[in-house]
Amino acid sequence: MTNLSRVVCETHDERNMRLKRPMSPHLTIYEFPLPAMLSITHRTTGIILSSYAMFLGLGTLCIPGGIPCAIEILNDLYIPSLILFVGKTLLALPITFHILNGIRHLAWDLGMFLKIKEVYSTGYVVSALAAISALVLAAM
Repeated sequence: MTNLSRVVCETHDERNMRLKRPMSPHLTIYEFPLPAMLSITHRTTGIILSSYAMFLGLGTLCIPGGIPCAIEILNDLYIPSLILFVGKTLLALPITFHILNGIRHLAWDLGMFLKIKEVYSTGYVVSALAAISALVLAAM
């Protein structure tokens, strides 16, 4: 009776170990292809941009003097220019990537760049241009 209850109550992993079944490597060996990574990144940057809009709106409502006052406070902190540059780059990168990847998606909607080589090459171009344009925007 106890053997039957042990078999009925065991978990999936316990049963596989008892039956000496091999463990599947699952996602540990799977390498995400570039289009999948760029799709995930595009969705993530969209969420980040939505949060930018939300925080700017709430900042305008909640901070006395609004966003310009918050920028003035940041100026008064005398943050080193390298840290400011990195911060501005990190703020600009989601914007530049989302815009450029959105243009890439619009080209796909027109039936352009749909061969697998073109999908990869435009993905690399979008990633490089997004990084370069974010650096340029941060340097302004």
